[in-house]
Amino acid sequence: MPDIVYAGRRITADMLTFRSPYVVAEAALTANSSNITSATEVTILTTSSVTLTAGRAYEIEYTGLIQHGTVSITDLCYLRFRRTTGSALIRNIQSIPVTNKATASRNNAVKVSTVVTPAATITDTIYMTAGWETGSSATFVLAGTAGTPGLLTVKDVGPASDFPNIATFS
Repeated sequence: MPDIVYAGRRITADMLTFRSPYVVAEAALTANSSNITSATEVTILTTSSVTLTAGRAYEIEYTGLIQHGTVSITDLCYLRFRRTTGSALIRNIQSIPVTNKATASRNNAVKVSTVVTPAATITDTIYMTAGWETGSSATFVLAGTAGTPGLLTVKDVGPASDFPNIATFS
């Protein structure tokens, strides 16, 4: 059922609860992350506990800054969205290119997102990890300050039926 109310129809409590899009969980990176120096994933941000309802679509988005310390090189970092229980993978966001010219540790803006729906209603925390893409050699850092934080946001974006072929996760 779309999240709209046609003329002459009644607004129900369910419709008021699910007015999309709205933020259901978020986290802010207000200091630089730990160094990312291998394919081993480093946890960057974790949201507070959130209930994700089956049949609803959720956009998970990260907006922030990423850098690496090597001059005159472009290298690849990957990001993953996971849920805490069982470290279950929600989505890979791979091959984020990070470029430095003549000066090391320059910030590169990055915005990545995915739209997914849970296979069943879950209550859990959502977190984002980062690591090298295979063949990389740089030391990556996701940069953040209180004035320029990296933001991990989970939004309810409407009924899953509004997103044909949407990916599910467990």
